[in-house]
Amino acid sequence: MRTPFPLQGLRSGRRAQHGIAALEFSLTLVMLLMFICGVLGFGVLFWMQQQLASAATDGARAAVFARFNGQADVPSAACSAAMSAFSSGSAVACAVSSAPCAWAGSEGRQANCATVAMTYDTQSWPLLATLQGLITSLPGMGTNWIPARLRSQAVVQISQGTP
Repeated sequence: MRTPFPLQGLRSGRRAQHGIAALEFSLTLVMLLMFICGVLGFGVLFWMQQQLASAATDGARAAVFARFNGQADVPSAACSAAMSAFSSGSAVACAVSSAPCAWAGSEGRQANCATVAMTYDTQSWPLLATLQGLITSLPGMGTNWIPARLRSQAVVQISQGTP
C-alpha cells in the first residue's frame, strides 16, 4: 500500500536541517563574539600600557625641568606632569623615587637619578573585569591572562654628580 504523501519523510528531514543550521550559526556567532572580545581586551591592554609609558616619560621630563629650574619639590612636579594625561578619578598611581644612578656622572662622580613609576590596576576597568570573568568561566581557561597591574617607569639623571 502506498502512502498518500510520499515526500512526508523528506519534509521532516529539511526541518531538521534548519535546526542544525541555526545551531551551527549560534555556535559560530558565539565563537566570533569571543574572538572580538579577546581582540578588544588585548587592544585595551596595549593602549593603556602605551599611555602609562608616555605618562612616565612626561613625568621624567618634568623632573629634569623642575630640578634645573630650582624647584624644591621635584617628585610633586614629576607626578603632576605624569598624571595630567589621566582623569582625576582614574586608578593610575604615580610614584617618584630618587637614588644614585647606575652609571657615573661627569668626571666619574656619582650622579643622582629620578625614577617615575606609573601603575594601573586593571581590575578597576569594568570592561576588563567582565572579560576576565568570561574567560575564567570557560572550560579549560581557568588561568587569568589579564595582568592585575600594568606598570611603566622612566629613569632620568637629574644631577651631574656630587663633588
